[in-house]
Amino acid sequence: MNTTSITIKEGRVTIRPVAGNVWLTQHQIACLFGVFVSAVGSNIRSILKNEVLREEEACRHQQAGNGCMLTLYNLEMITALAFRLKSREAQQFRRWIIGQAVHSAVLWKIPGMGAMLN
Repeated sequence: MNTTSITIKEGRVTIRPVAGNVWLTQHQIACLFGVFVSAVGSNIRSILKNEVLREEEACRHQQAGNGCMLTLYNLEMITALAFRLKSREAQQFRRWIIGQAVHSAVLWKIPGMGAMLN
């Protein structure tokens, strides 16, 4: 499994989607943000319990090579976790997300309108 879909090095975030998507396990997310797996798991449960995200959209299950089932989480869940976890890496990821949202190269298309906003 590719574990380098997202990297945070020296304050820079790099995302390399595989087949147009980013999916990571709890262990990979914990490693990315420099936190314990238990912190990732408890925050995922809270996000799903409070219906911030829907499990059928944010999670998928994949058969591992050894016959075990892996649960993977999408970029939306990873982003939600970045705003719930306290670590230097999570803070860098949050700053990167906000920077992407307000960067002038980002275009917003409002549903129902033919116009794009910058």
